[in-house]
Amino acid sequence: ITLTNPVDVVKTRLQLQGELVAGAAANAKPSVAYRGVGHALYRIGASEGLRGLQRGLCAAYLLQFSNVGCRFGGYDYLKRAFGVKVGDSATGQLTLVAMGAASGTLAAVVSNPFFLLKTRFQAAGSEDARHQHKYASLRSAFVDIGRQEGFRGYYRGISVFAPRVAAASAVQLSTYDAIKEYWMRWIGTDSSFTTHFAASLLTGVAVTLAMQPFDFTAVRLMNQGRGEGGAGAFYTGPWDCISKTVEAEGVRGVFKGTLANYLRFGPYCVFTFVILEQLRAHWDRMLL
Repeated sequence: ITLTNPVDVVKTRLQLQGELVAGAAANAKPSVAYRGVGHALYRIGASEGLRGLQRGLCAAYLLQFSNVGCRFGGYDYLKRAFGVKVGDSATGQLTLVAMGAASGTLAAVVSNPFFLLKTRFQAAGSEDARHQHKYASLRSAFVDIGRQEGFRGYYRGISVFAPRVAAASAVQLSTYDAIKEYWMRWIGTDSSFTTHFAASLLTGVAVTLAMQPFDFTAVRLMNQGRGEGGAGAFYTGPWDCISKTVEAEGVRGVFKGTLANYLRFGPYCVFTFVILEQLRAHWDRMLL
């Protein structure tokens, strides 16, 4: 999390860059603050230092601990409870996808407040974000949101964050299992570090593409200010956000930050699955 958080900061800022500005999808224009992942890392580091690159780190820890725990724990429990094995049948594969989506939905409900906090902290200090929230600390941010927006404030954007996590979980967990199984059959080898590394790397590509539109929309919904009656200042909901973005920034606008999303999620996916496989193997040996 610590190693990939700077890229996560870049992803968030690229997704918020040129928000609802006509022609803003043309990222090569000199008027934008960040011209790409490398330029954004350099510019944030130069102007805000290491602290700027690690904005939202504590919220990111809380997000991942709660999110990953529910997703992986719930998915593994469902697989064992229903006795579903990878490669048994097409129906079995669809069942794994459904189990991943179910565990992801649970994870979204638990972790939505932390994704919201992470997004707002990472957007703060951006040179090209339409709205920024100013919080002194993680604790004060949590208190301020509750005081100003009520309990519902912690779940702003849940309508698109839940599909984001469900889609990511459904694709990540089932795709990893499938790729690992096919890889071992194709290479003719047992489960190994190379197998885990290759399967997780390819899984990262699939997950990034599946969750990008949801991730983009969640970031914009959660970072927007409050309008009259406590509603969002810019968007009324996910579809409103997508339609306004496409109208002002083109279809490419929805895919802002995709490369940064993969550069963040790819290594994270590798670390997660490789470490998980080692822990699982160690646990199985202890039970023998």
